[in-house]
Amino acid sequence: MGRKKATLSEATLPVRFVTHDVPLADEFQEHAQKALTNLQRIFPNTQDAEVEVRRERGQFVVEVTLKVARYLLRAQERGRSIRTAFDLALDKIDRQLHRYKERLIDRRRHAQPLPVAVTPQSVEPSTPPTPLPIARIKRFPVKPMTVDEAVMQMDLLGHDFFVFVNAETGKVNVLYRRRAGDLGLLEPGEDEE
Repeated sequence: MGRKKATLSEATLPVRFVTHDVPLADEFQEHAQKALTNLQRIFPNTQDAEVEVRRERGQFVVEVTLKVARYLLRAQERGRSIRTAFDLALDKIDRQLHRYKERLIDRRRHAQPLPVAVTPQSVEPSTPPTPLPIARIKRFPVKPMTVDEAVMQMDLLGHDFFVFVNAETGKVNVLYRRRAGDLGLLEPGEDEE
């Protein structure tokens, strides 16, 4: 009896390409589609991906966003060619996926306590701050999640802060990395005077 080779995913991963006045060759789109679909071998729960391409200062900038379960993984890289920038971003996404999978395995092995919420004290500034111009506005969906899930999402994105709706309280919270290296949590609440 012959053995049939099993594959993790029969279907290709849905990939959306977004360009900013940069034409994409079919060959690149096929390469990106195949490479992103291959990531399902690491984490079969991958839902979809987006590849954004633009040109800045003579280089191509490629941003890859991957939706895995409830989390977003994102990497941005620059290169002289679209493919070079994409491959560099894909390497970052690959490392993030492995880190995410390892954290999930560790979480199942060892129950870790949630980080302690830290509420900063309000400080009166001595001089009025000068208003800074807003360089970029970014809109994103704010999803309910636990503090532990928010910590993981912030780590996966590589950000110093993360805004989320706390699943336990239903309120918007901000998780941030403190200068000491530990984490803080901003929760809306009553004035404590």
